[in-house]
Amino acid sequence: MKPEHKKYILENINKYSVKLIAKKLNIKYKKLKKEIKNLNIKPTESNKIAISPYLPTSINRKNRKIVSLLVLIIVVFTMLSYVNSLKNDFIWDDEYLILLNPQIKSFSHIKDVFKTYVGYGSGNVNNFYRPLQELSNMIDYFLWAEDPIGFHLTNVILHSLTAAVLFLFIFYITNNIFVSFFTGILFGVHPINTQAVTYIAGRADSLYSLFFLLALVLYVRFCNSVALSKKNVKLYLLSLLFFAFALLSKELSIILPLILLTYLYILLKGRITTRKFNFLVKTWLGYIILLIPYAVLRTNAVGSVKLAPSIFAKVPLFYRIITFFKTILIYLGLLFFPHGLHMERRIQVARTLNESFAFFAFLTVVAILFCGFWMLKKNRTVSFFIFWFFITLLPVSNIVPINSLIAEHWVYMAQVGFFVIIFLCLYNIYTKFLTTKLLKISGMALLCVVVFFYMFATIERNKDWKDEITFFKATLKYHPNNPKLHLNLGNTYSEKGMKDEALAEYNEALRLRKDNYIAYGNIGSIYIGKGNFVKAKENLTKAIDIKYDFPMAHYNLGRIYYHEGNLGKAKEELSLSLKFQPSLYIAHNLMGKVYIKENKKDVAKKHLESSLKIYPDQPEEARILRTLK
Repeated sequence: MKPEHKKYILENINKYSVKLIAKKLNIKYKKLKKEIKNLNIKPTESNKIAISPYLPTSINRKNRKIVSLLVLIIVVFTMLSYVNSLKNDFIWDDEYLILLNPQIKSFSHIKDVFKTYVGYGSGNVNNFYRPLQELSNMIDYFLWAEDPIGFHLTNVILHSLTAAVLFLFIFYITNNIFVSFFTGILFGVHPINTQAVTYIAGRADSLYSLFFLLALVLYVRFCNSVALSKKNVKLYLLSLLFFAFALLSKELSIILPLILLTYLYILLKGRITTRKFNFLVKTWLGYIILLIPYAVLRTNAVGSVKLAPSIFAKVPLFYRIITFFKTILIYLGLLFFPHGLHMERRIQVARTLNESFAFFAFLTVVAILFCGFWMLKKNRTVSFFIFWFFITLLPVSNIVPINSLIAEHWVYMAQVGFFVIIFLCLYNIYTKFLTTKLLKISGMALLCVVVFFYMFATIERNKDWKDEITFFKATLKYHPNNPKLHLNLGNTYSEKGMKDEALAEYNEALRLRKDNYIAYGNIGSIYIGKGNFVKAKENLTKAIDIKYDFPMAHYNLGRIYYHEGNLGKAKEELSLSLKFQPSLYIAHNLMGKVYIKENKKDVAKKHLESSLKIYPDQPEEARILRTLK
């Protein structure tokens, strides 16, 4: 070794990574490591980070082309998997979020989307605070109006970008092209994600995940800059910004601080100096602080929304936990072999570990968690992604009761941990046991077959989302006794003018659930259309007896009284509908007509102005308002 090289190594061994020194001296990395060992030089703790496999590699000139090519392949294959979904119609909650949602139909409501729940004004009251999802729908509506192709295209683009960013994130963590590429492409083409991609209303999953992963990538890069004493605050601030975007896209993003903490303690602690590690822990607090303004915004927007408590709130915590173990086993099975995919998935609440499936699920979860802790000493990357899988499922574990026990789209981010672990294992098999060229080619070909299998399964699954009748009939094959599905199929028939078919579905929904106030309300609405006000009143009254604060039932009663000329009773019912849902613009319209008949033009103007403020695109109401001025 040249004396000047030796001098440079001694001066910089604790400043730069061995790889960087090798590059600067134009010496092969393995040769330099051997020379350092011969010189009996031991890098101090500060150098460990640079030679650790747990920190991000860089995308340099040598690998930039291959990385760019692989990103392009992931994006193209992902988009090809969903291209046949572009011709699909609006389905289910798309109606509330888009077609009946006046808030997305004018940019004058941009401020409002940050003050209200998603789909505000459509009649679908909820406590989901997702202003960026609402804003994205607003942009799509501006570009495409009520043509679903544009909305589907946005979903496909968002999912493709998420798959691409996921590839980069895994590459930065593992420095393994094989693991990164196959994780990214399988995430992109896997049919379990159709609920989040093919279903327009599922956009929140890909939207928050895109920002979530961008925040992670930037923070991981920031950690690397700190480790190399090149603190890049811009990366940190951008990471915080994308975390804010993720929070405003979907509530599940609140787990990001926990993921970051896991990253710090599993992949970094002990591999950087204590001083630098403590500094990074302090920067982590920025993500916790960011939750405060988010909580304030969310509380102001949905804090006053009154919803019925989750039906699972009465289920004991122990039952909910062991049922969660069962859902984990189902998720793992669907990720391995995605069969029988459908919405409104149901699972029996487990009451004891004596149930064979619950006990097996419990043992599986315990075994996986044990591996997570055991691998802390063997391979921390595996350990990190095991914990990733469980952390990303925590918000939907029903430890805090929510509206369901299981849903395929809930595994959208959790599957990342699953795929990384699988491909880390396969990579070890590929490098250690597939020793001949033929075996390596065969192994790679088999993986490509798996990718194409998932891809074609996704294309087939997209067909189930063609339109609402196709969708609900496909889902009812799995759950023929689900009153919610019969109710929604009835709504679809009603919208298409198939009144008798709609009544049959509503009555079936009532047979399956006697207190289905929405079914009573919808039957009442159909009888109004048929001109049978007696039966309409009968069913609407039953709906109100079950749920008094049902705004649409009061509105429809108001319609009946208006047509009967009973303006006093009409005002009474319409006032109740607006009390329970102030954004119900159709109630404002009818109230305006009532006051016009009473020759109270000033009050009528106020109601019509309120209606047009909620939903400006009403030419007839705008014309009536002009005549009152």
